[in-house]
Amino acid sequence: MSRLSFWWDQPDQYDWITTFLRRRGLLRSAQRIVAVVTASSALVPLSALLSQRQSSVRAVGIGGLAAVFTVGMTIVWLTRWPTRRQSQAIAVTGVLIIGGFSLVQPTGALAALACTATAVTGGYIAFFHQPRILLFNAAVAVAITTTAALRLGHEADIAATAATFWMTLFLNLSVPLAIWGMSRAMGQYAQRSEQDSLTGLLNRRAFADAVSIRVAYPPPAHTHLAVVMVDLDDFKRINDTHGHLAGDHALRAVADLLRHHVPADAAICRAGGEEFLVALTCTGSDVGPLAARVCAAVAGLSPRVTASVGTASAELHLLSGHDDIGFLAELITIADNAMYAAKRRGGNQAHHGAIL
Repeated sequence: MSRLSFWWDQPDQYDWITTFLRRRGLLRSAQRIVAVVTASSALVPLSALLSQRQSSVRAVGIGGLAAVFTVGMTIVWLTRWPTRRQSQAIAVTGVLIIGGFSLVQPTGALAALACTATAVTGGYIAFFHQPRILLFNAAVAVAITTTAALRLGHEADIAATAATFWMTLFLNLSVPLAIWGMSRAMGQYAQRSEQDSLTGLLNRRAFADAVSIRVAYPPPAHTHLAVVMVDLDDFKRINDTHGHLAGDHALRAVADLLRHHVPADAAICRAGGEEFLVALTCTGSDVGPLAARVCAAVAGLSPRVTASVGTASAELHLLSGHDDIGFLAELITIADNAMYAAKRRGGNQAHHGAIL
């Protein structure tokens, strides 16, 4: 049950894949690829409408809806990259249309052939979205494949019906599961490449990507982006006095402390050496209480180490239409200057920088 629960609770990958493609200049190419696949799918209902001279009203209606939907989605993919919720809605609608299209086919053979299209929607869902939607696709695939096989049983021999049923079902289940496994493996590899090897926190590049996602999809009540810079005071003393293993232990302890004290959706990175960065969206500009808690918690570590903490914040609407990476760099600079102001005052304290 634990493995099933783990699989069921796997997060949606759409946002991080979108950010990954955008950062590497591949988003437009991905749009074209999906548009070509969608446009090709439009040929199926169009050819069915043109080739079947005595189609039922339901068949014409579902076929026309499928053609309009696929042509419309081709235009969407050529002009923009949908949001995560829009992508989920597109996938679910596509699955339902495929199901309806299969059910209204005049013969069991055509109905079974139409069932294979859920392998395409399943592959898309497996790559981008969570297992719950993939399970919905699988349920629809099993239902329409079973219905098509029962119809085909009255038109062909049992051997042909059984072979068609199992081959269609195998295609609809194995392709999405294979894509899901490969996409998760790729995601884990990408995640490891974005982590600091000592602390397990994000590195600077991954930190910027994570902040971009949080800025693009903040909780409704959150109005500000805040950055907290944490720099350990006189860290060289720990390495010189207790050895580098003790220093590494202290860095890991600070990383665990940050994970514990900052909100769960905050982005945390080891900026380098003994410096750490935290970015979070929040309901106001004042992150002083959080900075004070972090400062006090670091001072309680053993071997004893203290931290100088600097903060900066900005209203989220200021990022609209701007280069979010450049804006983040500006906030980091402000927080860094505030941190050095705290260090000049003796360390083991927080200093608040500008609010933009």
